[in-house]
Amino acid sequence: MNSHNKKISGFFQVAKLKLVSIFGNWKKLKKNNYNQQRRSEQMDRQLVYSLSPKKIPNSNQLKHLQKILGPKEKIWLRVAGLILVASLLFLGVKFYRDHLELSPMSGGSYSEGLVGTPKHINPLYNFNQDVDSDISTLVFSGLFKHDDNGKLIADLADKWEIGEDSKSYSITLKDNVKFHNGDKLLADDVVFTFEAMKNPDYNSPWHQMFLGAEVEKVDDRTVKFSLGEPYAPFLELLTFGILPQNLWTAIDPATADLADFNLKPVGSGPYKFKSLVKNKTGEIKEYELESNDDYFQRKPYIGKITFKFYPNTQEAVDALNNNAVDGLSYLPHQNQTDVLAKNSMNFYKLKMSRLTALFFNQKANLYLSDLNIKTALALALDKSRIVSDILNGDAQVIDGPILPSSFVYNQDLKKYDYNLAAAAKLLDDSGWQKVTLNAEEAQRASSISAEEAAKDTNLSLSRDIAAYASSSGLEVAGNWRVKTPKAKGSVRQYLYVSLTIVDSASNLKVAEEIKNLWADLGVKADIKSVPVDRVEKDVIKPRNFEILLFSQALGSDPDAYPFWHSSQAGEGGSNLADYRNKDVDALLESARLTTDQNQRIAKYKKFQEIITTELPAIFLYSSYYNYPQNKQIKGFNKQVITDSADRFSGIADWYEKTKKKLKW
Repeated sequence: MNSHNKKISGFFQVAKLKLVSIFGNWKKLKKNNYNQQRRSEQMDRQLVYSLSPKKIPNSNQLKHLQKILGPKEKIWLRVAGLILVASLLFLGVKFYRDHLELSPMSGGSYSEGLVGTPKHINPLYNFNQDVDSDISTLVFSGLFKHDDNGKLIADLADKWEIGEDSKSYSITLKDNVKFHNGDKLLADDVVFTFEAMKNPDYNSPWHQMFLGAEVEKVDDRTVKFSLGEPYAPFLELLTFGILPQNLWTAIDPATADLADFNLKPVGSGPYKFKSLVKNKTGEIKEYELESNDDYFQRKPYIGKITFKFYPNTQEAVDALNNNAVDGLSYLPHQNQTDVLAKNSMNFYKLKMSRLTALFFNQKANLYLSDLNIKTALALALDKSRIVSDILNGDAQVIDGPILPSSFVYNQDLKKYDYNLAAAAKLLDDSGWQKVTLNAEEAQRASSISAEEAAKDTNLSLSRDIAAYASSSGLEVAGNWRVKTPKAKGSVRQYLYVSLTIVDSASNLKVAEEIKNLWADLGVKADIKSVPVDRVEKDVIKPRNFEILLFSQALGSDPDAYPFWHSSQAGEGGSNLADYRNKDVDALLESARLTTDQNQRIAKYKKFQEIITTELPAIFLYSSYYNYPQNKQIKGFNKQVITDSADRFSGIADWYEKTKKKLKW
């Protein structure tokens, strides 16, 4: 058995050795074949390299690339090729997007709806005439104009120099300016226009503004203005358009306002008159301008401007909704919801040099001479709520006679933030008792007999309130402020004021909110609305108001002399509150005489401090100028305007058409 097992074991040992020998020979053979293949490939490469002095394969050699690459190498080569192509495509698209620029090109048109009709497109006569001023701004050029931020910049002026005494201004004109008829604009034209404004025969509303100023021609391109005394904002006045002397000297000054040139003007501005369309009654319905090829600055991109005129805002808005116009000259905030295609419009909110305030006339109501009462009235007004809820955010709250955008604005001036409790305490401490009558008490108050009133002080008070309310046309129910004199026989006093407004839907809403806020304090108010065409004659000139809600256009310079100097009080002046203060007079006089900016800042800050302390008016807000324009029109960059026509001062940058251009 053992012998048999040994034989079997020996058999397997021999078999194992043979298998090992066979496997070893196979591995050796495989290795030899691999080495032989490698040697063959190396010899092929050496042969290829030997055929070319360069290590980099040429085009003929690359034809045989597929024959020498292995399967894996071919796959990696294809992947690398795809990655390279994709990368090049990505970089190409990115370069195109990053460097493609849509630049403005000439052409296209713009149409705008205006409320009103043009009468005098003439710098001599467009004072306070928005439609005329709007078109005049495009047709005429002035010595200066305002940039997108309201800063004064040169227009026709090339350079200027102010004399050492600050009473003379030498201005040199650009030498490449032509009128639309081809005549060159020279110093003679500037002198003629200035003298015509001063000449009473022309009956220009600008007549009073330039009294005391003289102009002379130095040479063909230079004029010199001379003033009787220094006036810091003088350059701000030189934005009026320049007329061509050659065309106007033949026209009689007495009939100049009837001349054909008033509707078919010739100026030197970016656009020139092309045509107008009248209806059967002779009213102008459309007015067309075309770009001025000889404009001394860059020619505007937009080739044609058309104005269309409407009798009221609603019809103008309807025209905008019907795509009859591309924009509106102005959109009142109460009409914003009437605009239908809001997504296709840009609604620009431009800051304007204008403020709205409540001006006190203490001569008409002696209560308004009491600082405690005026302060209480100011503290009872929630100006932020008025702006947000009544004006839909289309204004900014202000606290003084100079706007926050001015370089002389005093950030530390006294502010009257809404504080009903503080307002009530002021009246309480001044002896003004607050009495509240509900509907039931009010109804009973009217029927209280004299005998009942004599027995009960409260009943007596209620009866007197009812009698006063009846005589004044006021509701009995509500809050009252009553002062009962201690002396026997003296008549009770009731804190009641009259608020006058210029008739408009917006003003009425604001006035109603003011009335309600004062009612919370216990101060009664009634509202008197006056048509806009009667305000100057019936209200402002005779100072026929107690409290006047009114807006004032301030201009781009902080000079507040016309609005707060004592000389401007009384009939005909713009000092609506008839405010008189010697310190304020001195500050305003000296501030307008110096050109030293630091001195002006210091003086105007002190002026604001005095005004907001003495409170001759409650300063409410500065409304934005809402300017809707179709999004197809691009390039509008205005932020601040002095008047409505200022929206066009950068019109040369507007464009409708674009072209593609690669920027390297």
